[in-house]
Amino acid sequence: MNRFFPVLAAAALLFVLFLVVPQTAVAQIALSPRGSVSQTIDGTTINIDYARPALRGRTQMFGGPIWWGHIWTPGADWATTIEVNKDITLDGTPVPAGKYSIWMVNQPGDWEVILDPEWKQFHLPEPKKNGDEITFWVTPDTTAALTETLTFDFPTHSNSGTTLRLRFDTREVTMDIGVQSRLPLEVTEGDVARYVGTYRTEVFSYAWTPKPFSYDLRMYYENHQLVLDMKLNENGGGLPFGAGLLPLPQADGIFYLSFLEDGKVFQTLEHMFEFTFDEDGQVTGFEARTQEDERWMRGTKL
Repeated sequence: MNRFFPVLAAAALLFVLFLVVPQTAVAQIALSPRGSVSQTIDGTTINIDYARPALRGRTQMFGGPIWWGHIWTPGADWATTIEVNKDITLDGTPVPAGKYSIWMVNQPGDWEVILDPEWKQFHLPEPKKNGDEITFWVTPDTTAALTETLTFDFPTHSNSGTTLRLRFDTREVTMDIGVQSRLPLEVTEGDVARYVGTYRTEVFSYAWTPKPFSYDLRMYYENHQLVLDMKLNENGGGLPFGAGLLPLPQADGIFYLSFLEDGKVFQTLEHMFEFTFDEDGQVTGFEARTQEDERWMRGTKL
């Protein structure tokens, strides 16, 4: 007998079995297909990889199939993971750069979120805590619109962070993500000397300034920052706080608008100032645009 016959016979048998596998069994392989979603904020990338189970006619998943007190990965099959290339905060809790499996302990009230550095885990059996986990609590919205397929997304973002949202059935969980800004909080006087001065400024119609007007905007150096005196309307109304301009690294002449309180930056917007220069490198003016890329102001240096 040919010594390869048993191998060939086994292979043929496997092929036949594959052909006669019921279609329902094949379909079950893809009941919770894998998906991923990613968001990059100021050089920090957050990536979520997860399986996406669907309701398929089931109701009251939480407190039912996903029973209370159960340590559940928000997904199916292999545990959902979050991977970040830089340190972040998640709902104010520090999370070092790395990759983690995500687990949640579901309750009628608040849920405990668990990030486990052991990221390659199957969803059963329930993992045991060993002290290396990162934990915090969230309050789910129990009145959310019905979501048929489990979904992660990033519905909002800013220069300083984003929001991670989980939706499934009638539950919605949002978690604020804070990132480390690459914008320098202090500049030297030499760095910004050429921007200091007075600019004849046209303010165009915008939510903050519904009526266009003109005025002289002054920029000056103070407390290690470039500061501007800005008006929000023609009657002289200014910002509730001082406004500083923080230069965006590796982008000469481009600044983002930041709000100061007690001399400290507490919020950076996506309102961009772009300066213009003459052939000698001297500042001639600027144009300011909103985060929706609408023209907001235009200034000519006096």
